[in-house]
Amino acid sequence: MIIVLDASTGIEIALDRGNASLYTSYLMDATKVITSDLYKAETSNVLWKYVKARFISKDRALQTYQFCEAIIDEFIDLSENAEESISESTRLNHSTYDLFYLTLARRHGATLITLDGKLNELAMENGIETAKTTR
Repeated sequence: MIIVLDASTGIEIALDRGNASLYTSYLMDATKVITSDLYKAETSNVLWKYVKARFISKDRALQTYQFCEAIIDEFIDLSENAEESISESTRLNHSTYDLFYLTLARRHGATLITLDGKLNELAMENGIETAKTTR
């Protein structure tokens, strides 16, 4: 099984919050974990916000970012599905950021793992497996 992991879930796993063990089990069962290059920007921005709010230290943020990168087997360049993501975000009236993950999952016949409820619903409505539909 191929997994497309979004930034929200990467952060959840890295900080061992909530359902981190459930999502980690998906990663352990996966043959490959892929994501968009957007994941790097999104995870680092979340970590910056956490440092700014004094939830974590700068050192912890850097370590967490390294962990977030290490759990990914392959990063897909934004240019590979940018046009498709824009087209689909227009058609589905949803954020292009999210559609980078959704279109990757569709292209690779992958399971999309995200904490974003709206993105989960959109994926399921479009026939894409999610953590909610596979276990």
